[in-house]
Amino acid sequence: MGRRVVAVQRKYNTSTMEEVFQDLNRQFIRLKARDKKYNNIILHSVLEDIINRMRACDNLFDSMNPRLDYLGSYYDGLRVGEPNEYDINVILRIPIDDNKIILDARESECGHTCIILPSEFRRLAKTPATANKGYVKTLMWCDTKHRFSVTKFRSWIQSVVDTTLNTLPVKDEKRFINVNNICYFIESKRSGPAITINIIKCNNTVIDVDLVPTFAITLPKKPINSSISFTKVSATNIQQYFVVPKPTQNDFSWRLTFPIQERLLIRSKNNLKSTIRLLKYLRDVQGLKNLSSYYIKTLFLWEIVPENELMWKNKSLSFLVIYMLKKLRDCLMKGEIKNYWCPEHNLIEKIKKNTCQNWGNRLNVIVNALERKGKCNASIVLDYFIKNKKDPAG
Repeated sequence: MGRRVVAVQRKYNTSTMEEVFQDLNRQFIRLKARDKKYNNIILHSVLEDIINRMRACDNLFDSMNPRLDYLGSYYDGLRVGEPNEYDINVILRIPIDDNKIILDARESECGHTCIILPSEFRRLAKTPATANKGYVKTLMWCDTKHRFSVTKFRSWIQSVVDTTLNTLPVKDEKRFINVNNICYFIESKRSGPAITINIIKCNNTVIDVDLVPTFAITLPKKPINSSISFTKVSATNIQQYFVVPKPTQNDFSWRLTFPIQERLLIRSKNNLKSTIRLLKYLRDVQGLKNLSSYYIKTLFLWEIVPENELMWKNKSLSFLVIYMLKKLRDCLMKGEIKNYWCPEHNLIEKIKKNTCQNWGNRLNVIVNALERKGKCNASIVLDYFIKNKKDPAG
């Protein structure tokens, strides 16, 4: 990248900061259309094959009518780097009356809920028609209080993936799938609530797919005593949200997520997505490894308010980058980025205070340099957004 950076610096000697940021977004950050199209073709065809094989291997998985929902930073237009990481919800459905399911947040962490399944669920394992469809496997999914276990559900879905991949043919001691007469090696691992599938292409580059098993919930159903701001959720006019089996110390605590609402909020905001990508890119360059993409996205969600509508519509990219860098700096110095949907929850509470302070101080240096020198020397941007680029943090 060295020669390219030198060439870019010369090019920007007479540029404005706005031109530099726009060009950085175009040249270094925005995904290449050809790569996007190629990887998407592979992703959809391989995933379709894997899901069909999973349905064939496990009659319970098949009877839960799995549906893929393509979410995450790539599909939100926020991905930085190569188009090779994807988050896919595998939405499952249990054939019971949703109105009889109880969501109870009284003993759960902020932004989580306990799922209490009705007697109708237990009958699925004992009624021959549904027991023969695999529901006998669900007998151990709940405790004596009928609370849905995160661990037992995740163990089952992991077993479905493992069993399915073990049916694949082997080449060079690796499992592979043949799709459209092209072989792709397949590997898997467990990561948080997701199961990561690695699709290894012919040139040995890898597409990472996080498959997240979820259940959809529809308003007005919401957890008892939830700390989630459901007023915000309702204001989007999107009724569906999700519960995800993210492991915590409480085995009966499921995380609530609102990806469709978030996608709506950041849509049609002119330079907003470009600003998010530039801050994520700066994070990677500066090596702020534990500052996840979702933390940065959340910072922006808090700024999508009526009084900022004209700002997102009319302000330049350079203005917005500096504006949001200040917001991020202030949050880090304070050691707090509030969860947008659950303001009681500090997303960065597990990051050490001195780490946050160091990051905040570093961003303060960058903000001051951009504000003091940027107008007369726009190439100063490159000192912070290009040099010594580290591996992405997510």
